[in-house]
Amino acid sequence: MMSKLRRTNVILFITLQGCFLIILCIIAYGYNYNWENVFTRYQEEQVKVNAFKMMDDIRNEDLSVGPYTTEQKAWLTRRATLYGVMIRYGADRQDIWFDMFNRIQNPKEVEIQEYPVVAKGQNRGLLQVASYKQMNKLDPSFLAYQKMMHERAALLFAIAALLSIAVSITVSRMLSVHMQRLRETAGKIHAGDRQVRAPLKGPEEVRQLALTLNELSMELKKQEDWRHHLMEDLTHELRTPLTSMLSQLEAMIDGIYEVDVEWLQQIYEELIRLTRLMTDMERLSEAEAARFTVSVKRVNMVKLAEQVCRNFQPMARNKGIRIRFNNPNVPCYAEVDRDKMVQVVSNIVSNAVKYTNEGSITVGIDWQPEATIIYCQDTGIGIGPQDLPYVFNRLYRVDKSRSRFSGGVGLGLSIAKALVEAHDGQIDVESELGSGSIFRITIPNTYKSMANKLA
Repeated sequence: MMSKLRRTNVILFITLQGCFLIILCIIAYGYNYNWENVFTRYQEEQVKVNAFKMMDDIRNEDLSVGPYTTEQKAWLTRRATLYGVMIRYGADRQDIWFDMFNRIQNPKEVEIQEYPVVAKGQNRGLLQVASYKQMNKLDPSFLAYQKMMHERAALLFAIAALLSIAVSITVSRMLSVHMQRLRETAGKIHAGDRQVRAPLKGPEEVRQLALTLNELSMELKKQEDWRHHLMEDLTHELRTPLTSMLSQLEAMIDGIYEVDVEWLQQIYEELIRLTRLMTDMERLSEAEAARFTVSVKRVNMVKLAEQVCRNFQPMARNKGIRIRFNNPNVPCYAEVDRDKMVQVVSNIVSNAVKYTNEGSITVGIDWQPEATIIYCQDTGIGIGPQDLPYVFNRLYRVDKSRSRFSGGVGLGLSIAKALVEAHDGQIDVESELGSGSIFRITIPNTYKSMANKLA
C-alpha cells in the first residue's frame, strides 16, 4: 500500500510540476519576447532625458553660440561622456561647432535625434544626439541596467520554480492522501462494510467523489436490507400454505382424507394464491429497482389522473360507487415516468374501489410551484390506528376479514411507494376506521437524476 501511495505521489508531483514548468516557460518566452521592445523604449527615453540635460548645461555655461575653444570642447566631451551620448552641435546641419560623430564607425548602427537649443527666447543652435541600436554597442550604463534586469528576472524565475516544486509536493501529497482514504473506503465497502463513510474533505472534486461513494454505500445497504427483509417476509408467507398443502397431501396419501374434489380445490386455490404472490413479488422487485430505470417526460398530471378515474368507472358502477374527479382547472405538469405513475394512481384508486362498499370516491389534484399532489379520498372501511403505520409494508393487508385470495397479498401499496420514491416523491395516508381513507401522492415537478443530486 505504501508503494502505491508513493507511486501516486510521484505521478501527481510530475504532473503538477510539468504544468508549472510549462507555465514558467510561457512566461519566460513572453518576457524575452517583450524585453527588447521594453528596453528600446527605455533607451529612447533615457537618450531624450540626457539630451535635455546636455542642452541645459550648454545654456548654463553660455555655450549656445560657437565656435569653441579647446577647453570648451573638452568640457562638452566630458559632459556627453557622462550622459552616455555622442553629440554634434552647431548653428545648423552645415555649420558645425562641436562634433563627436567622427567616432562612429558605422552610421547604420546608430539612430540620430535632433533638438533645437533655445536661449533667452532665441534659437541658438541645433543639437544632434546619436544612440546605438544594437545592444552590444550601448553605453555601459545601459548594459549594466540590462544585466541587472536579467539577473532580477532569473532570480524571480528561480524563486517561482522553487515555489512550484513546494506547491507540487504539498498538493500531490494532499491529493494522494485523500485518494488513499477513498481507496480504503471503497475497499471496505467491497469487503461488505456498509457502515463506513468517506470523509468529505479535500478539493471539490474529491468531496464530490466521496459523496458519490457514500451514496453508493447507503444504496447498497438499502438494497441488502430490502433483500434480507424480502426473504424473511417471503419465507414467512410461503411457510403456512406450503405446510398446509403438505399436510393435506400426506393425509390423502396415508388414506386419512379421501381424494375428492373439495380437497383438491383447496390445494388448487392455495397454489393459485402462491402463483399470484410470486407475480406480485416480481412486480415489487421491479418497482424497487425503478429508481435506476425511470424514463421521465413532461406529463400533464390532470389528464393522467382523469384517465385513471375513467378506467375504474365500470368497476365502481358495478358496486354502486360514484367516482368524482376534481379538476383544478390549471395546468399541472411534472417530469415523471408516465407508465409508472399510472400504475401508482391505479393502485390507489383500485384499493379505494375494493374497500368501499357504498358512498363515493374523490380523486383530485393540488398544484404547487415545486410539486404536484394527487389525492384519493374514499368513504370505505378505513384503517385502524394500530394498522396505519404498516399499510406500506410488504405483505401487510389491513382487511383481515377477507381472504388472501380476495384481498390480495399486501404488495400493492409497497409497489406504489417504491415507484413514488423512484421519483423522489412521497406517499402518505390519513384514515379513520369506518370513515374512509385519503391517500396523497406528492411528486416534484422537476425530476432530479442522481448526478444532479450530487452536484
